[in-house]
Amino acid sequence: MKPENHKWITLIDLLLYVILAGMVLYALLRPLHYTWQMSIVAGAAVIASVVIWTGGRPHAKPSLAREAVTKIVLLDDDGERVKEWYVKGETSVLIGKNTQSGEVDIDLSDSEYASLVSSEHAVLNRVGDQWFIEDAESHSGTGIRKAGRSDAKRLIVEEPVEIGPGDLIFIANTRLLVK
Repeated sequence: MKPENHKWITLIDLLLYVILAGMVLYALLRPLHYTWQMSIVAGAAVIASVVIWTGGRPHAKPSLAREAVTKIVLLDDDGERVKEWYVKGETSVLIGKNTQSGEVDIDLSDSEYASLVSSEHAVLNRVGDQWFIEDAESHSGTGIRKAGRSDAKRLIVEEPVEIGPGDLIFIANTRLLVK
């Protein structure tokens, strides 16, 4: 937050507190009906509590510093890097096997489990700074294991799932690490 903005927010906070104090003083010093006086004081107390609890400004959703996805790494059965593809700057990446009728961006033709990989197996799509994976009606399915988790989830065709660095993509039995 810029320092100039911080000064304005502090000034607005002070103005809110002065208005609340004025409401309470007006209610207590002015001869009103008792119910009105207590309603004003209670309302001011609630507003003051909310202002104090929120720190004087609405809470934004805490932004997690999200790392950018830059590459996809093919891993062997021992978890060693075999090959990698840079995806930074791309908006859509097709995973599968190159054929005479078409090429894919991430070619798994020479992977250990190539026989289980469909020609158009899955697709990665970027929306803003977020990446999503979708199964492209593959024969053997696509799975995802989120970073820090031990369970994998099989994707449902045409239902995108967000991915990020550290996630592991399963294309048939082939493992791709998102970095």
